[in-house]
Amino acid sequence: MPINAKLFEEYYSELIFISIMLLIFLQLFSDYVESTYILLLMTLSLNENTLVLLFLFSPIILIIFKRYIPEKLVIAAGGIMIVSRVAEPLFETTARMILSGLGVGCFFILFPALLLLVRSGDKNQRAFTFGIALAVALVTSVFLRTLNFTIDFSTYGWGQAIGWVLAAIGVFMLVGFSKSLQGVASVKSQTSIDETPSTSKPVRKRYLTGITFGLTSILFFVSFAFSSPGVISRWTESSYISVVSGVSLMTTLFAVVMLCRPHVFSKLTPRIIWIWNLLFVTLFVLMIYVNQIPFPDVPSAYPIVAPPTTLLNELLLYLMIATFPIILIDLILLSHRLTSLELVPTSRATGIAFTLGGGLYILVLLFTLILTSVWGFVPVIGPLLRDLFWFIFLIAGLVLFVTVYFMKSSIPSLNYQTKPPRKVTIIAGVLIFMFLGTLVSSIALDARPVEPTGTAVSARILTYNLQQGVSDAQIKNYDGQLELLREIDADIIGLQETSKIAGNCDVVRYFADKLNLYSYFGPKGVTGTTGVALLSKYPIENPRTIYHYSEDIDQKQTATIEAEISIGSITYTVYVTHTYGRISTKMTLQNDVLEMSSGKSNVIFMGDFNFRPKSEPYNLTTSVLEDSWWVKWPTGVNSLGENNSQRIDHIFLSSGTIVSDCQYITDPQSDHPAYWVDIQW
Repeated sequence: MPINAKLFEEYYSELIFISIMLLIFLQLFSDYVESTYILLLMTLSLNENTLVLLFLFSPIILIIFKRYIPEKLVIAAGGIMIVSRVAEPLFETTARMILSGLGVGCFFILFPALLLLVRSGDKNQRAFTFGIALAVALVTSVFLRTLNFTIDFSTYGWGQAIGWVLAAIGVFMLVGFSKSLQGVASVKSQTSIDETPSTSKPVRKRYLTGITFGLTSILFFVSFAFSSPGVISRWTESSYISVVSGVSLMTTLFAVVMLCRPHVFSKLTPRIIWIWNLLFVTLFVLMIYVNQIPFPDVPSAYPIVAPPTTLLNELLLYLMIATFPIILIDLILLSHRLTSLELVPTSRATGIAFTLGGGLYILVLLFTLILTSVWGFVPVIGPLLRDLFWFIFLIAGLVLFVTVYFMKSSIPSLNYQTKPPRKVTIIAGVLIFMFLGTLVSSIALDARPVEPTGTAVSARILTYNLQQGVSDAQIKNYDGQLELLREIDADIIGLQETSKIAGNCDVVRYFADKLNLYSYFGPKGVTGTTGVALLSKYPIENPRTIYHYSEDIDQKQTATIEAEISIGSITYTVYVTHTYGRISTKMTLQNDVLEMSSGKSNVIFMGDFNFRPKSEPYNLTTSVLEDSWWVKWPTGVNSLGENNSQRIDHIFLSSGTIVSDCQYITDPQSDHPAYWVDIQW
């Protein structure tokens, strides 16, 4: 046997290989959803980019091969995944979408092959490997995102070197994986469901499809919540450090126990697993539901002030985090059921099952989840999903519960070893290191604002619509916008379009931590509302979110942040908003804010108002407050001949406020200009 073959066989680890491929899937899927969102759903147009959705249906290729999945196809799928992973961060949005979509498509070919067609000597061990591998991928994903303020460090800047190292390990393991295929009975010679011997019971295709639905539900929960738990902290307005560290801790504990004390698993019974699943799904859905705001159709019920986070909210959140490892246990059970099949499903049966239960199902979950946020732009279906963010996860949770409930399979068990093998000890040590790294980095990188010293006699105020961190050229542009914020160096910053459910990155946290500013994120991420946020060099006091009346025809639920910021001896009441919809809806929002600010001095009311000077809602606002541009330039035209007659981004101030300067900065960092105003006293 050649020495290189011995090398691959000696150092090949099925656990490491599957862990890396699952991590690559999580990274690719995140970028795939984000880039698709940028190019399709943000522009709300169907064009040639829609074809990229076909990658989710890649398992349909398997029906071409009637009896078996060719080994070369499986190896090629793994190789393309790895290449896509290292290549796609180097390109802009369209190419990233194609490359990440290609990688995700290859995963849906590789995944069933890993589950069904590779036979190890110990099927129980193989089932445990999948559960532990997903835990390793999760801990790694959380760690890499925490290192870079919710953006995966291995896909960003010099951190991509980590991605290349992981890819190199993945290639090595992929070669070892191909060698392992040669060490077992050929896939071609294994009995298929089309060649059923009289002593064996055939595998029903609907049974295989049902298991696939359960597996996809697990991947859905992992992709949209636990691989980047910072989003959960935005859903619940809870401590980022506690949520991120809590998810990492529970995942690490699960993996370490499964690595070092796997016999504990055999103590579980089907009833315990069913109750645990039901408890997790209930807690997850309730965690979202109690943080959503019921939006009645009666105008008199508005404005609605978001209630503060209560002990019940926090209790549901942390109980959910404590119970979430059940989805890793579910993966072990479903994997065990597939690896224990007496008959290997044909390539055709596998292709049908993973096309329906994998690609189609996750596409439906993905789009219905996003439509709960952009419901107003999709006729008929969109309004039906308004305020139903919780319902999409309920569906995924119930599908998983039903799948596990009807499996009726025995609980796999492993022999207990007093002293774990060295490889196991090393992996457990790496997991503990990454948990500690997550804890330390989440604390160390958290913003620690230093309030300016001296007697303040002026302040700079900025309003900026980020377009969710995307440039005018539809490219993710956190750093470009960050540099613009640094250049302007405002004391108080109002941001609009700050939230999305695609990509799992948090642009507000990224800016606040990088700039070392106080921050308040307005509407919770589960409310399907246009996000607004407030950043400040000075402490933000008494912040709250206020929701305004909005009908389906208005397309978006609107909200406003109200907070107090003290600069020296002066306390400002700050409002940040993003109006939308019909003129009557904008008038309603303006009236709400003007009423709330009535009797208050030193009011700052800013945002993307989507109305121009001299319009009806503009005239209503300036009947009480002053347009900062016109305070500085009474003719409406500045010294360079510029005017704001076509502008929709404004800063309104209390009467008598002195404006020393103001400027619209039009650049390609976003699709909106940044508008700043200097005030003094």
